Amino acid sequence: MILSIVLLIVFSSFAHAEWRFEAETGAFYDSNLSNSDRSADVRDDWAWKSQISAGNSLQLTRDLRMNLGADLRGEVWDRFGAFNTIGPGASAGLRYRFGLGRQAPWVLVENRFGYDRFQDTAQSGNDNMFNLQAGIALSDRIALEGGYAFESFVAPDDFYDRQVHSANVRMVFDVTSSLQVTVGYTYREGDVISYAVPPRPDIAPFSIEREDEDEFGQPLRTAYKLLGRTNAVSFSVAYQLMKYASVQLGYEYAITTHDPLQYENHLVQANVAFAY
Repeated sequence: MILSIVLLIVFSSFAHAEWRFEAETGAFYDSNLSNSDRSADVRDDWAWKSQISAGNSLQLTRDLRMNLGADLRGEVWDRFGAFNTIGPGASAGLRYRFGLGRQAPWVLVENRFGYDRFQDTAQSGNDNMFNLQAGIALSDRIALEGGYAFESFVAPDDFYDRQVHSANVRMVFDVTSSLQVTVGYTYREGDVISYAVPPRPDIAPFSIEREDEDEFGQPLRTAYKLLGRTNAVSFSVAYQLMKYASVQLGYEYAITTHDPLQYENHLVQANVAFAY
């Protein structure tokens, strides 16, 4: 009976469905792709990242909207092709707005499930991301957003399994009708893999080791899987070029620790995005 009611609501809502197609592509730089704490082990690289997605929004009630989508994403790295990735995924979410108007508070619960295939096939696996976000407009031009996310990645080789919890908060400034600036902070805690030329007796006691890894060429490195705690600050700018196209530029500085290990990442991304 309950299932029938739910299906009736969903099917009756198709008359109010809104299809949306999005794509983005651009360059991405990681100053420390190897997640190394010693300068001699650090390896940086550029990648070309792209993603396309299609989604359908169903207005279930005046304030409740269901989002269903599918996507395909990929990364091609310049120097270290072992990290080249392609992955399809599907997502479903519910968004509730507390009242009318663009300044009304909202909350979003969403889950995405996908498969990421790496060129280094041992790293390939299923990726599940649960996301809880909320936001409120503080004025016509300023909004406060934040939330929690949990990622679970499961690979046939369980060394590459990972579970990561994260919390974030950000301020969004609509400087003009075309220019948007965002500043944010993210805390992440979970599995990370750090690569280093052995021996590393300071890391070995609290990590799982995988020796003779060749993702970064010679000399061979040892991959150390461990629990890391990351604090990251970010800044991004988005400018709308026309109705369906925009350019985006973002920077993030992250520092990850597990005493005595500590490493930094500088992440830069420049994208062109399309939405219809």
